[in-house]
Amino acid sequence: MSEAAQTLDGWYCLHDFRSIDWSAWKTLTSDEREAAIREFLSLVEKWQETEDKQEGSHAIYTIVGQKADIMFMILRPTIEELNEIETALNKTKLAEFLVPAYSYVSVVELSNYLASGDEDPYQIPEVRRRLYPI
Repeated sequence: MSEAAQTLDGWYCLHDFRSIDWSAWKTLTSDEREAAIREFLSLVEKWQETEDKQEGSHAIYTIVGQKADIMFMILRPTIEELNEIETALNKTKLAEFLVPAYSYVSVVELSNYLASGDEDPYQIPEVRRRLYPI
């Protein structure tokens, strides 16, 4: 039996798909909606500060189709950080209207086929950019 290929592990990535409960959202007053959005944007600002320090990354996408309306993709060095982010999102007022549709965690990894025995692949700039995308 052949051995598994060696890989270089990078950041962990949370892919979090949510549907928006539009009926419930519409029951809020304009002021309540604005407060929920401000609170959410404050959370996104924290994510951006982390990205600016090159200690993580994030993206927010709208989804076409019936399974979800929005996707949060969060990259961090540890699973614990992803858990903290997910918990912080779930504690926001907006989360009351975001119904989990699907989520999973992945790891950015690259094969180690081309690394020479003398060089630490984690120190190669091209490899670092792929393992820790900003």
